[in-house]
Amino acid sequence: MEFKLLFAGELPTSKGTKGRLGVKHEIRRKFHPQLKLLWSMNPNLRTLASRYFERGPEEKNDPYPSDRERFQRGIEALGRNWNRAGFDFVPLVTPEMALRCSLDISLLRPNEEGFIYEQGDIDGQLKTLFDSLRMPDSPSETGGATPGEGENPFYCLLNDDRLITEVKVSTDQLLLLPNEQEVRPNDAHVVIRVKLNHKDARTFDNYFG
Repeated sequence: MEFKLLFAGELPTSKGTKGRLGVKHEIRRKFHPQLKLLWSMNPNLRTLASRYFERGPEEKNDPYPSDRERFQRGIEALGRNWNRAGFDFVPLVTPEMALRCSLDISLLRPNEEGFIYEQGDIDGQLKTLFDSLRMPDSPSETGGATPGEGENPFYCLLNDDRLITEVKVSTDQLLLLPNEQEVRPNDAHVVIRVKLNHKDARTFDNYFG
C-alpha cells in the first residue's frame, strides 16, 4: 500500500521547538485530514475499520447497520482504544499490525546563505517531522490542545516513530511557499511517500489486499 502526505509551512528543528509547546501538534494537524480522507476512501481500510464495529446489547433486534455506520463506529472504537493526551487517535501503523513503514521524503527548504544558520541541520527538521507523524505521549506534546472540529477521532500515521523501518531523503531549494509573499528560515515544502508492507504477506493481504 502506497500513498503520499504533504506538508507546507514552518518546520523547525527539534531544538527550535523547545519552549514552543504545541508546534509539533500543529504540524500533526496538517496530516490529520489527509489520513482521515485516506481511511474513508480506501476500501481495504474501510473493511479493517468495520471489523472493530460491535453491536450493543440494546441493538440485537435492530436492523443490520449500513456499511457506513459499521465503518464510522469501528473508527470510533479504534479511537477509544488509542486514547492519549485528551484525544482519541486512529494510527495507521501499529505494532499489532506489524507493518513495515518506509518513507521516501522530498524536502524543499530555503538554502540562501543567511538562512542556513537559523534553520539548523536537516536531521533536526526530520526529527520534528517524525514526531509529528506519531501519536503524542502526553498532553505536554500537544501544548495542552484539545480536539477541534472534525478531530474526534484524530488520525495520525504512526503509533510510534520507531515503527519507521526505512527512510530516504532528498533535498532541494525552496523559493517560496504558495500564497506567501516572502520566505522564512524554517519554511519547508515536504512530500512524504509512504509505503506499508506487512511482515506476514498473508496477513497483509487480509488487511490491505
